Amino acid sequence: MKKSSADLKLIALVIAILLLILSPQLLLLATTKSYLDWFRYGVLPTLLLSTLLLSFSKHPHRSLWLLFPIALMAPQELFYLSTYQKSTDAHALAIVLETDISEASGYLSGLGWLIIGGIMAIMAIFFAATGVSKQRQHVWPQGDRWFKSSRLLIWVLVGAGLLFVVNEERQYAIAYPVVEKNNAAETALSRRALPESYNMFYQSYPLNVLLAFNEYRVQKQTLRNIAKSSEDFKFGAAQTSTLSERQIYVLVIGETLRPDRLQLNGYSRATTPRLAGLGDVISFRDMVSPWAWTRMSVPVIISRKGATDASYFFAEKSVVGAFAEAGFRTYWLSTQSPLGVHDSSVALHANEADEVTYLNPVGYKKEGYYDEVILPAFERILQRPEQKQLIVIHTLGSHFSYADRYPANFDLFQPSGKGLQLGMHDKANKTQLNNAYDNSVAYTDYLMFNLIGQLQKQQAIASLLLVSDHGENIFDGDCEKSGHGHNTELDYRVAALWWGSELFQQANPAQVSQLKRSARMPLMTTQTFHTMLDLAQISYPSEQKAMSFASKQFRPLPRILSSGHDFDLAAKDKVCRALPAAK
Repeated sequence: MKKSSADLKLIALVIAILLLILSPQLLLLATTKSYLDWFRYGVLPTLLLSTLLLSFSKHPHRSLWLLFPIALMAPQELFYLSTYQKSTDAHALAIVLETDISEASGYLSGLGWLIIGGIMAIMAIFFAATGVSKQRQHVWPQGDRWFKSSRLLIWVLVGAGLLFVVNEERQYAIAYPVVEKNNAAETALSRRALPESYNMFYQSYPLNVLLAFNEYRVQKQTLRNIAKSSEDFKFGAAQTSTLSERQIYVLVIGETLRPDRLQLNGYSRATTPRLAGLGDVISFRDMVSPWAWTRMSVPVIISRKGATDASYFFAEKSVVGAFAEAGFRTYWLSTQSPLGVHDSSVALHANEADEVTYLNPVGYKKEGYYDEVILPAFERILQRPEQKQLIVIHTLGSHFSYADRYPANFDLFQPSGKGLQLGMHDKANKTQLNNAYDNSVAYTDYLMFNLIGQLQKQQAIASLLLVSDHGENIFDGDCEKSGHGHNTELDYRVAALWWGSELFQQANPAQVSQLKRSARMPLMTTQTFHTMLDLAQISYPSEQKAMSFASKQFRPLPRILSSGHDFDLAAKDKVCRALPAAK
């Protein structure tokens, strides 16, 4: 009877361990659309892997410990999945592996004691199970023919799965080699579709974590290879004057922010009441981006990459590298993703910074964290006793889903559909989409106001420039288009604004006067790089002062888009203001 009781206890403990490992799959059961796929791609791989690990030793009390790391990480996966409705992927791993630990652990804040308690409970279960097994001297039935056949089948199935994944990566390397195009490294990251194994098992814990590690490894290695082509690049940049005052230059890369939706620019709704109340914010009302996609438009903002350069990666360094040459400590704060087809061209330049911090555990695909998570990180940087700082901030701004970009207290214009899954291409949602978009703009106003507020507290020559990456269509007028990438006027028109501290304005009155003149001039985001360096009085041998809208030498140029058309001269249709197709 004692033996039976001990055996039952061991069985119960092993079942508890397996249920813990399967807990992410059990959570997904409530939302699955196919029970067969849920079992085939979720439960079955986990059971096979667990059984494989248990069969490594004939003594269960030893092989059980092979499950310990998987069981220990299961609560984290469960928490991530239940909180963000998203399984751990390469993005999540990059957040943890590339960000300061105090920032990376932010999404677990308030759970410290619960985490410690969970770890202790899991350890207690494993010690109890292995203790019972060792005491009873349990041994797998090594001589049993059925057991041997079952173990062989499991090994074959797992081995076949591993060969499938490895072969995919090999085929990928053959199909998408690194090539040279227009003197810039072009790789499969510019068009990379995730391997089929990733797509099949992206929710199958712990396989999703293993696949995420592999995807993270592939993308990071590719980015490192590309970075080598520009690691020796130098602008020859230096500040033209020595200033005794502290200097802080901030570049905010906005997301999907339209100029016509800013109260500062005459919009009827109170979308920027805080910035309007400051009185010294300069808004550039007529700026356009040559591209309507983040992966192509952001490099144009932060580097000297040309408007019509269609290469995915640019061989030169960015504004970050130029400021670093001039003696600035450089920072990059982002609520977007550090990896992926939409982000790697941006991440390449972000990695030039002395410190890179990604603050959103889920990126743009889910609600995740709001942009205000940037504020405490920004404040910590400002508190550092550094004489010269460049801080680049990449926000999620008004990226769809608009209602996911702001907290409930900014749900000002209703109905907005917040909390609902609204399709952006369904015209029946026009009212909700426009209200939600305006709410996201009001939230950006809040973010910018607080960034400026923190800069005002510093006794510094401080400058903040916001430039959005591209615009957006939201069923404007009778137009049937929503989103961006439609080659319409609203795709390319972007919001941009500037603020300078009192010390900056006192030290650079000519630049402030020119910025005010430029506020109504035709501008392009390609001029941002040159303007940022000019604002900081950073010069280099091949500088182009005429490209800086803060310089008295500034001269507006034809605004040539990526399509090759002149934005101002090209014919546009009457309904959607669509431009001609690319030349």
